[in-house]
Order: sequence, then structure tokens, then C-alpha cells
Amino acid sequence: MGNRADEYSTDVKIYRRALTPTIHADTPTAAPKALLDLLDRLGFERREIRTAGPVYIWHEVPADLDSTE
Repeated sequence: MGNRADEYSTDVKIYRRALTPTIHADTPTAAPKALLDLLDRLGFERREIRTAGPVYIWHEVPADLDSTE
């Protein structure tokens, strides 16, 4: 697993997941807590997968929001 923020060397990479209506916001590995908290406050839902190695964290726009929101 990787993420687009690491690939593009950006603080956040926001994109629509291919073949789905889901909008993702990827942050770099070991992103600062303040950045993750900001995405939380903006209404993104935090997701994470814990592995034996790294913890993968990303945010998604809630599925119940329409395009205007």
C-alpha cells in the first residue's frame, strides 16, 4: 500500500477513487496530527488500517454528502 501524497510529495492529495463516487484525501506517511485534525474538522472521515508495520491513514468524504456539499 502506498498513498498519493507520498508519491506526489504533497501535504494532501485529494482525488476521486477510480470507478467509484468516493473522494479520498491522502496525507503523507507520518503526517502531523494538526493536518489530520484539520481534515477531520473539514468533514472528512478518517480511516486507518493497522498492520504489523506502518499504520495507513486516509480520509474520505462522507458517502451521504451530495455534490453541492
